[in-house]
Parts: sequence; structure tokens; C-alpha cells
Amino acid sequence: MNKRDEHAKQSSGRSSTERLTPRHWIYFTLITLVLLSDGMDVTIVSHVFPTLIKSWGVSVGGGIAFVVAVGFLSMGLGAVVAGGLSDRWGRKSVLIGSVVVFGGATALGGTAGDFTAFAAWRILACLGMGAAMASGNTLLADLIPERRRAALLATAYAGVGLGTTVGAALAGTLLPTSGWRVLLVVGGLIPLAIIAVLAAVVPESPAFVSAKRRTGGAAFPASQGQERRAHGSSVLRPGFEAPVSSTILAPPLTPTTVLLWLFGFFSLGTQLLIAQYLPTLLQLPVPGLDTLQSSTIVGVYGFASVLGGVILGAILARASRFLIIGIVLGLAAVMSVVVYLLPDPEFGSLIVVLGITGFILPTAFGPTRSVLAAMAYPAHVRGAGIGVAEFGGRLGAAAGGVAGGTLIAAGTGLSGLFLILLLPIGVLLGSLAGLRRQARRTRLPEPTGVSPTGPAPAEGATARATAAE
Repeated sequence: MNKRDEHAKQSSGRSSTERLTPRHWIYFTLITLVLLSDGMDVTIVSHVFPTLIKSWGVSVGGGIAFVVAVGFLSMGLGAVVAGGLSDRWGRKSVLIGSVVVFGGATALGGTAGDFTAFAAWRILACLGMGAAMASGNTLLADLIPERRRAALLATAYAGVGLGTTVGAALAGTLLPTSGWRVLLVVGGLIPLAIIAVLAAVVPESPAFVSAKRRTGGAAFPASQGQERRAHGSSVLRPGFEAPVSSTILAPPLTPTTVLLWLFGFFSLGTQLLIAQYLPTLLQLPVPGLDTLQSSTIVGVYGFASVLGGVILGAILARASRFLIIGIVLGLAAVMSVVVYLLPDPEFGSLIVVLGITGFILPTAFGPTRSVLAAMAYPAHVRGAGIGVAEFGGRLGAAAGGVAGGTLIAAGTGLSGLFLILLLPIGVLLGSLAGLRRQARRTRLPEPTGVSPTGPAPAEGATARATAAE
């Protein structure tokens, strides 16, 4: 273990009430830039599609829809695989490999001679993106003191929204002058440059390093048993070894895993349903906006989502994650009804209402699943737990794309679609209530030091009692 990893282990071993240091902010910034690359990559490719349709005669409902749908599924698969591997091989190692895959595949997509080759590189890039999201969130969760963990995870997710803006700016600059191939090469090289700096600066997870040292080079022991308390709650205790996947699906974590998968499915699925179809909805006969007007509203909506993520992070540093996420979901329901009831929608009223909606809805649907997953699992299965939540989210994204297209084809307009959002919001509130009950019933061990099967070093007894809410 090098000196940087040793320093990280020692500093993280202090009480999780410690103040954030400059090192923490450096780690946070670099991992946020990785998440920014995710949003940037998706946006860049969405701007490439129209060129491919014109140049290669690719159909929207055929080739493009296939790449988008399979891409989401690949992201989900990448998240699950990376989540489990990060618990065995290390969070940093898996994150580096994931970014190399998605950055390299995006750049190589610029060399494709036909749509088949482009699709193959794109699916590989999506596999790496899903893996990078899961392993990046897990590494950040392990490096940050627990009392600040939920706040910084929520703030880091705002990087995805900011990446959308960066990707749009790159596309607007490079597409007209240099073409789509150069755009993809540049879009792929940026995350490779970021991960090179991260590899040199950011340490491995302190919990993983501690477990590896105590087990003579092995990773986290694969599972823990449980001890049932008289009042019905469970405490995870060291036990037999089993695959990580079976650990997060075994009692007492079974309900938590199922609820997180459900929350991930409906949160990201609903978020991307809006993101994918909002321009189309705005250009329907009602409200009948033109391209410039709809793109302006979409830009305001995206910028508001970044602000919402940052403010959510600041609030989560001071209050219960369950309470705050519940309030934001409630506000999302209110804004959905406001959009539905908006009389005679026109550009002026829509840009105000949807600007406020963009501040609330993406905040409720975007970072919340990662925050909940990172706080729900002990360190030795945290990667797998976050991976499951991301997998559910990517499946939800694919389902949301199909549902949105079907609803619009059936005649559902802007107001009708926002009214329908009350259904997934209701499911999310129910899942959140279930997760809160599970957090109270299932307690992680409260060690005095770092054990190979215990939580990350930053997770002391006092902090965990506070973080349970």
C-alpha cells in the first residue's frame, strides 16, 4: 500500500463528524468530473444521431431506437457487474477500468465505417458508463465522512446535468466545423484525461484497503451473518463467506435491495422519460412552440436541475435524508399537478413553470437513489448495493423511453403526461417509506476500529446513529 492510501485510511478512521479537508474536496471534484463525462457523452451522441440518419440512412425507429434501448440495458449490466467487482477488486481499480472502456469506445466510435460498427462501439461505451457511475459513487461514498456522504453524493450527481451543458456546447462548436467523428474523438479523450489525473491523485477506498490488509491480500469477506435483537431489529455480524450478490439478497438486506431496485427503476425511468420527450411535447400542436422556444425551455430546465442538485446536497448535510427526499418528492407531485392545470400554456408561462419544475423533479429523481443506496449498505457490499440501484435505474430508463413514446403516440400531450407522473411518484414515496422502516429495523455493526467485514473506517457508532435517519 502506498503512502497516499495509508494517509487516506488513517484520516478516514477518525470520527465521521470531522470537517471536510482539501483532500476530500479534490476527491469529490475529480469523481464529479467523471460523472460530468457521463452526461457529456450521452449528449454528444444524441447530437450525432441526426447526422448518421442523413449520411447513412439510419431510421429513427429502427437503428437509432435499437442503440438507445440496448445502450440503457448495457449501462444497467455495467452497473451490476462493476458494483460486485468493486467489492472484490477495489473501487478505484474498477472505476479506472470503467472510464477507460467508455472513453476509449466513444473515441473509437469516431472511426466507425458503418452503423453496425458505430452501434458496437456505442454499446461498449454504455457498458463502461454504467460501470463508472456505480463504482464512482461507491468510491466517493467510501472516501467522504459519513455525516457528509449523502450531501456530497447528491451534489456530485449535479455533474451529470452540467455534463449535458458541456456536451451541447462541444457539439455546437465541433459539429459544424469538424464533423461528428472529431466530436466523438474529443468526447472520448476528455474522460480519459480526467481518469489519468484521478488515478494519480485519488486513493483507494479506505475500507477496502483495511480489509485487504487484515485478510492478507484478499478483498472484503463476502458476507455477514445477522443477530436478531429482542425488539425485532437486526444487526449484521461477521459470518460465512458467500457471493456478494447473494449477500445483498439475503436477510436482513433482502427488503432493502428490492426497495432500492424499485426506487431506482422509477426514479431514473421517470427522469429520463421527461428529458427525452420534453422537446417533442413542447412542439406538439398544444402548446405548439417552435424549435428555438422549446430548446430554450429545455436549457432552463437542465440548468435548474443542476442548481437543485447542489441545494439538495447542502440540505442533506443538515437533515434526515428520508425527510428531505420525501419533501422533494411531494413537491414534485405538486409541480406535476401545476403543469397539468396550467391554462392556455404558452412560451412565457411555460418557461417559468417548467423552470421551477426543473429545479424540483430532476432533484427528486436523479441523485436520490445513489444517496439512499450508499447509506443503506455496509462497506463490504456497498458497491454491489449501489450497482443494483443503478441497474434498476437503467432498466427504468429503457422502460421510460418505450412508455413515453407509446403515450405520445396515443395522443397524450404535455399536461396529460405530467399528470401521469403522479403514479411513479406515488411508488417512489412508498419505496422511500419502506426504506426508512428498514433503516430502523436493520442496524449495521458499531465497531471501535476497522474490521475487514465492518463498515468503512469513517463510520463510527455515533455517526451511524445520526445517519440512520
